[in-house]
Amino acid sequence: MTLFSPLRRKALTVAAVLAVIATVAHGEDSAIARHHPPELVAGIGERDPRIMPDLNAAPWRGVGKLQATSGTLYTSCTGALIGPATVLTAAHCLLNPRTREFFPPSALHFLIGYDRGSAAGHAHVVSFVTSDSYDPAQPRKTRSHDWALLTLDTELGTADRILPLLDRAPAVGTAVTIGGYSQDHPYVITADPDCRIVGREVDGGGHALLRHDCTATHGASGAPVLVLQNGVWRIAGIDVAAELGAASGLAALLEEARRRL
Repeated sequence: MTLFSPLRRKALTVAAVLAVIATVAHGEDSAIARHHPPELVAGIGERDPRIMPDLNAAPWRGVGKLQATSGTLYTSCTGALIGPATVLTAAHCLLNPRTREFFPPSALHFLIGYDRGSAAGHAHVVSFVTSDSYDPAQPRKTRSHDWALLTLDTELGTADRILPLLDRAPAVGTAVTIGGYSQDHPYVITADPDCRIVGREVDGGGHALLRHDCTATHGASGAPVLVLQNGVWRIAGIDVAAELGAASGLAALLEEARRRL
């Protein structure tokens, strides 16, 4: 595995980073297909209600694309700004699928306002923390601990982009929205604007998770589960898993991550 050295990381310009992920971005459809192919897809049911939201409007100004590059390997997830230089995402988004170990921070980059090859801002990740209880070898058992806090080398989180955390777990029935850079539309944010928390579950270790009925597939991992409370968008959880062939997924709660801030 080839990893970026600190010097290589510093030499990687914004233009070079965007070039890695913009190779076919110009071909992204201007509208979302209303039905997915007949094969089963994680997190997508028979109907696809996703839209492409306005990136200049709340809450999407605070949602960005997290990418990892290591040699010829490229992976992508979603994250949200929760501070001037802090991003919240899923811990499994930091895993190198070839080694099953975490990428070094120097391999991680965060783009805000990314759309079809251009971005409003870009930063390198300089460090991250994950739960001591998250085990990459046992993701189902430790799914409730599947969170990560990233520290950026540039303050992208202006006041209009930072998304605050909800101070309690949302009740069943709460209206939510999830949007991210899904693998079927990786160059634009797609979002399900009208879904809900439909239940509570536990992971293999007996710890609580939220179940939602949002349409969100691979690539939307790490996306914030967003709740509109008193006119303010807040993060209620982190999207970490999707059910095969259904608009259904699981979200990690935030109590543990909040304590690490």
